Amino acid sequence: MSELHLVDAHCHLDFESFDNDREQVIQRAEKNNISDIIIPGTQKKYWPRIRKLCAGHNQLHACYGLHPYWTDRHCEQDLVELAAYIEANTPVALGECGLDFRPQQADREKQLHFFEAQLGLAEKFRIPLVIHSVNATEVVIRCIKKFSGLRGMIHSYSGSTEQAKQLLDLGFLISISAAVTYDNAKKIRRVVRDIPLTTLLLETDAPDQPDRQHSGERNEPAYLVNTLEAIAGIREQDIEIIAKQTTANARALFTI
Repeated sequence: MSELHLVDAHCHLDFESFDNDREQVIQRAEKNNISDIIIPGTQKKYWPRIRKLCAGHNQLHACYGLHPYWTDRHCEQDLVELAAYIEANTPVALGECGLDFRPQQADREKQLHFFEAQLGLAEKFRIPLVIHSVNATEVVIRCIKKFSGLRGMIHSYSGSTEQAKQLLDLGFLISISAAVTYDNAKKIRRVVRDIPLTTLLLETDAPDQPDRQHSGERNEPAYLVNTLEAIAGIREQDIEIIAKQTTANARALFTI
């Protein structure tokens, strides 16, 4: 494992929960073969802190976007400023954007408006997308089809194998979180087993979604190795093969 390099394709390292030990978290990630970390944006007010954080660490890579969870906090001007921010700062992707159709979430029509606007920006700037999709995979697929030439990743994928294959055909990779480490995660385990390794990414979604070994704790990039091991077991492939290919997938998508 010491010669391998892993990419955490989705980690909110800018969040306040890392304020007290962020540098130590980064060091632990390096010791566990995490060579690169992709940091998605969630709200306009947090884009500058992501930019500053990534400017100070070559292995951290910025994305800027408007997350559906906070749709009620977004405004039309945010979309204008997102376009300007992308043009000025050349992030590795646009996101985190998408749809979250859990009952407690914001108005669906407003979510759709902001999501499709960001898809349009990705089309305009020819930049990959980091897409959040909860209880909304079919609608996400329909939205993507309205645009041409889009590519990106579906973060912490939770849809079916059939839906995953549709997304692959549309130019999207499937990112696997630590949910796969839990024995009852039968649907995502089927996806991991049934789609090509060339279409998979690994992520932590830290500080959220800890693996089974760290259930109830704050998640962090160093724990990505546990997701790697779970995927290797499900696919019955060597860890080194999984690591090498998923890293190649991430580097190609994000141009890092």
